[in-house]
Amino acid sequence: MILERLNWNFVFPVGVLVTAVLVASWFLREKPTMGRAERPAPAPLVEVVEAQRGLYPVTVEALGRVRPRETVDLEPQVEGRVEWLDYDLGQGSTVPAGRLLARIEREPYELALQTARSTLAERRAELQQERGQQAVAKEEYELLGSSLPEADRALVLREPQLAAAEARVQAAEAAVRLAQRDLRLTEIRAPFNALVVDRSVDIGDRVGPGSVLYQLAGADLFQVEVEIPAVQLARLRREGAEVRIRGSQWPVETYRRGSFVRLIPVLEEQGRLARVLVELEDPLSRGEAATPKLLLNDLARVSIVSPAERERVRLPLAALQDGGRVWVVRDGRIQVQPVEVAYLSGDFAVLEQGLNGGELLVTTRLTAVTEGMQVRVSGAPGEAEQGNRGQRPAGSQNPAGDGQQEPDSNGQKGPEGPNRKRAGKAGSPVRHGGRG
Repeated sequence: MILERLNWNFVFPVGVLVTAVLVASWFLREKPTMGRAERPAPAPLVEVVEAQRGLYPVTVEALGRVRPRETVDLEPQVEGRVEWLDYDLGQGSTVPAGRLLARIEREPYELALQTARSTLAERRAELQQERGQQAVAKEEYELLGSSLPEADRALVLREPQLAAAEARVQAAEAAVRLAQRDLRLTEIRAPFNALVVDRSVDIGDRVGPGSVLYQLAGADLFQVEVEIPAVQLARLRREGAEVRIRGSQWPVETYRRGSFVRLIPVLEEQGRLARVLVELEDPLSRGEAATPKLLLNDLARVSIVSPAERERVRLPLAALQDGGRVWVVRDGRIQVQPVEVAYLSGDFAVLEQGLNGGELLVTTRLTAVTEGMQVRVSGAPGEAEQGNRGQRPAGSQNPAGDGQQEPDSNGQKGPEGPNRKRAGKAGSPVRHGGRG
């Protein structure tokens, strides 16, 4: 009765709609999901260098102040007024040894020399007279034929008077030489090949001993004193060492060869550094104008290259890790190897022991490294394939393994693309595993 009273025209569509909603809800709950399998993290890519074995010289680099070997404050040794001065020789000029720089008034010293010569002539005349008187006294003594004590005999023969006359002549000769010297010293000359550092005199100035006329520096040799770590002294050998000196204003690759002078046997108190003295000949390039000049008081860089004692292994500082270790790559895995550094030479570390040479060392900085960790070497033959691992080329099978070909970059499915029926629009990927 009830079924007959129902309006089937209304109930039937509602029932179909409710059934559809329930079925759709079930499908939504049971919708298959596409799970993504976990892929292992790729091995880190590293750069490596090869440890080299050979004879590597000890290279020590340091900075030092350039100073002259000879310095002098030129002072006159006689007093007087400056009557002549070479104004062309100013600060920075170079002068050869013996060059006349200034002259003190000569007239007083010329007169003094003339007086000394006159006195010498008088003393020589007196000596000649005394010798004549002694000859007369000797003849008279012989005529008397008497014998006298030795002391009385010397007085009779005027021997004391002759000795006094000879002494006066010698004193007069010394006075002449002294006057000649004073006259010569009125000319102020360069004592050696020199660089004029300063001039503090003018014409008309009255000068004397203690008055500084010029400050001169030797121009033949400049010296540089550098400080090096004391631990490197044992490997620094003077025999066969090559000294390279470069001024602060010179191009990077330009240097001049110097010479090793000596090791100063006094350590610097604060840093415990040793001092080494080197020198450079003709620093002002007077003999060759094309050679760069080394300036006085410049802060020059000195490199001392000492020959190697034996073969050692050398590696870049970038390959040396903290704690005196290196990371050696063997068969794509890292091995942590401790090493002992003999000395540092520029951008390289020379080892005392730890490696034999030929090992591949990691230079890339890694945050965490463990023994046996797998790495990929940059530039290795198989590195490109390892880097692209997990990326399928066009035309390869999909992960589902159903034999269908994935579309390539042009939307074609593998080699049969033009002859097979497309699943969807051209270039769209094939979906698997149910509805989306």
